[in-house]
Amino acid sequence: MSDFFVAGSWRNRAAIIDVVEALDQLGASSYSFVRAEYDEDAAKFALAGGADDADLYAPGIQKLFDQDLAALRGADHFVLVLPAGAAAHIEAGIAYGLGKHCWAVGPVDRSETLYRIFAAMTNDAASLVQHLRHSRFVQ
Repeated sequence: MSDFFVAGSWRNRAAIIDVVEALDQLGASSYSFVRAEYDEDAAKFALAGGADDADLYAPGIQKLFDQDLAALRGADHFVLVLPAGAAAHIEAGIAYGLGKHCWAVGPVDRSETLYRIFAAMTNDAASLVQHLRHSRFVQ
């Protein structure tokens, strides 16, 4: 169980790390793929752009999938770090469907009506923290 599940794209890893570290400084717990454990079957998912030829039915990939979904279910909040790909947007939809408070951080490439699932969309990690404090979601 964690306070926040942080999703995004490997190509935006530095911004994801900024968000995770900002949440750490608040004393909030978080789960993100940048800190996930990858076994041999899923090792390519730990490399930017390296999973195109992965066997999605390999035991290690199933373990990673289960680990990620369990962390998503166990989190109180969901943060999508933009820009992000389809998988992270699917995670956002799952989080919203599970009743999680959803937040977005980063530049928006194009506006989507479904971005209404986010309680707030902020420009960067510092703005997210300020908004969370102001909204009293964290102390």
